[in-house]
Amino acid sequence: MSLTDWIARTFGSMEGLVAVLLAAAIFIGLYIYSASRLHQARLEAIDRIRQSLSLYTRLAGALDDRMNGGSSGPLVNESLTALVQECKAADRLTIDLQEHLDTFLRDQDESRLGMLHRALEREMNRLIEERTEIIRRVESPGWGMGLWLLLKPAVPAIALGAAIVWTAEMVIRLREPSAWLMPEVWSLWLTSMIATVSFYRLLMDGKRKSSGIIIHMLHLLIAAAALPGWIWLEAAPYVLILQLLLYLAGFRFTAKRRRRERPYAGHPDMMKQLPAAPEAAAINEAASPEPGPNTRS
Repeated sequence: MSLTDWIARTFGSMEGLVAVLLAAAIFIGLYIYSASRLHQARLEAIDRIRQSLSLYTRLAGALDDRMNGGSSGPLVNESLTALVQECKAADRLTIDLQEHLDTFLRDQDESRLGMLHRALEREMNRLIEERTEIIRRVESPGWGMGLWLLLKPAVPAIALGAAIVWTAEMVIRLREPSAWLMPEVWSLWLTSMIATVSFYRLLMDGKRKSSGIIIHMLHLLIAAAALPGWIWLEAAPYVLILQLLLYLAGFRFTAKRRRRERPYAGHPDMMKQLPAAPEAAAINEAASPEPGPNTRS
């Protein structure tokens, strides 16, 4: 068998071979680009953590010195205020810590130094754990993590290939003039593209917090919801509606409550309630009946 016959039997024609080689080249190019971007993203994450830890440790040291009876005065207060302002420029500043910093800058209350110091300790410990986890995954990953790091750069190329397949399938269906007026054909293409995007987000979004399980489940349900449409074309419009509802549900389930809506110990709203406690105790004591002479103990 000659090479030409083998190409004709395997790929159909020389054009088919060129298409396969072009697809392989695109896949390899996307894989290399995605791998470099993922590596750069990990390095940038470590740099942001390092920058934030540098600012936090400087402020924590100043707070330790101040709380342990260190020197005080206008210059010390200005230096502490400057460190607090610098911490507000940290790359990994959270809403919780930002409100502690804003409260201290607004009130300049010495009694809040302890709460600010504890908030800094929590953030530093969290960032140190996150940095350690990133370095461990890169330098000494386990068997499963190493395999995932090898396969993850291929996800964008797979998603692009899937989008091309869905579009090509729709073009084939639209060769029939009646298919242009069929909502099922367009709905099937939309559901397939939405499922592909959810599949991409599910596998590529690595940073998850408290709402991570909900986000993962929503993306998984949106991607899996497209299966009935591929099996039964008439179900595609209903699948599209279901996917849109799941996307809208994501805004509801992943909405984060602002820190100022969750008063913490020492919060101004809670401090306002403290003076009312002695008054209520005095009223209750005055309203309680005096023990009579015949009252037995």
